[in-house]
Amino acid sequence: MISTRTRTSGRIRRLLTRRRTALVATTALVAALSLAACSGGGGAAPASTKGAKAAGCTSGATDLTFWGWPAGYDLAVKKFNQTHPKICVHLENAGASTAEYTKLSDALTAKSGTPDIATIEYFELPSFEITNGLVDLSKYGLASAKKDEASVAWAQVSQGSKIYAMPVDLGPLALWYNQDQFQKNGLTVPTTWDEFATAAQTLHEKDPKAAITNFDPVNPQATLALMQQSDAFPFDYSGGKKLGIHFTGEAQTAFAEYWQKLISAGEVTTVADFSPAQWSNFDTGVNASRLSPAWGPVGMQLSIKNTIGSWRAAPLPQTKAGEKRSGNWGGSTLAVIQGTPHAKEAAEFVRWFGGSEESWKILSGPVAGAFPAYLPTLQSSELQDATLKISGDSTPNKVFAEAAQNMVDPQWPPIMTTALTKWTDIFAGVTKGTETLPEAFAAFQKAMVDYATSQGFTVSED
Repeated sequence: MISTRTRTSGRIRRLLTRRRTALVATTALVAALSLAACSGGGGAAPASTKGAKAAGCTSGATDLTFWGWPAGYDLAVKKFNQTHPKICVHLENAGASTAEYTKLSDALTAKSGTPDIATIEYFELPSFEITNGLVDLSKYGLASAKKDEASVAWAQVSQGSKIYAMPVDLGPLALWYNQDQFQKNGLTVPTTWDEFATAAQTLHEKDPKAAITNFDPVNPQATLALMQQSDAFPFDYSGGKKLGIHFTGEAQTAFAEYWQKLISAGEVTTVADFSPAQWSNFDTGVNASRLSPAWGPVGMQLSIKNTIGSWRAAPLPQTKAGEKRSGNWGGSTLAVIQGTPHAKEAAEFVRWFGGSEESWKILSGPVAGAFPAYLPTLQSSELQDATLKISGDSTPNKVFAEAAQNMVDPQWPPIMTTALTKWTDIFAGVTKGTETLPEAFAAFQKAMVDYATSQGFTVSED
């Protein structure tokens, strides 16, 4: 979605060539909310407002159908209906993430049963753009919303002068660490990945049962978010039928080798993200930190008990000292779907939903718990000064808010549905120890190139 792809491999290579003595390195009411709203998992779904008239709607209002799954969306829809009497939005749960995308794709193909509006995560937008499934919202004045949105969010919903969706939330990454465990083991908070590696080695030598963090190879969104931050994002796409796939490029190979060294040394664990084992590891000292998205702490605090109050946020370690780069894990948009007879009204709704203080008072509240791309809320003292029981009297949102404005824009390809499906099988061996991360990257490269070519793309590789 951005005009060029940065491939600066030298800085990552320095992570690998630095001399080392051993293999080293590396939501508030409903926990499932974070997974559903931000990371694309299942979980609590909003109540449907479908009916003769949704609550707060007036007779004669234009009816809009909205497919969305994140918790709290029903509260925002209700508020909109109460304050916009000429439009009545009906919220329906058509499934979360891939389940919804499959249903939406089928409906677009059949030209029947499509909603007026749908929740679509950033990474999936190009798959619907290339099939002309989304309304260009620039026709309805949404360009003026750009000034109030984080640049990384706007870059992912726009292509040239065209606007394919309204940004809602984001998932900027930060280092989420157990302050007590760091102090106990004499660890300083790492500011670079070299320092992170040293801390990982030090911790594991002091306590062979402990690891600096968890790296789940089977979680593509988490891995790709880290690759964004490390100048190793593997896709190059700016529309049309030309697509770059670079899992075996120099920067990507260096990224894979860096993390594989940590895995092989036992200095990171590889358990499934959001699993009971992962929560236990965070709560018993097996893992001293988490490479966490902004929405992560809210859900995490409902899944641990022994270390409540001990967790703090710090900027993500950098490839080069002094940088402030972050990656994005998760986040959603609202898109207006082709075929709707009410595109103007739908555009009015999506702009209000993602770009108004009235909406964000709900979306950033305790039920929805979304982390805003909307700058007036993102930069507000109310958000940044908020505290969580998991992090004591500290204010982690200040760190996440800064990260949100320093994220690297990823160029998502229009084949992400297939990519996410194939990723699980190909990367499972890294967790099992039957393949290395570089080997999985090579296998995934071939699978993606073969698939993209079969779909008529001209593919460039490193």
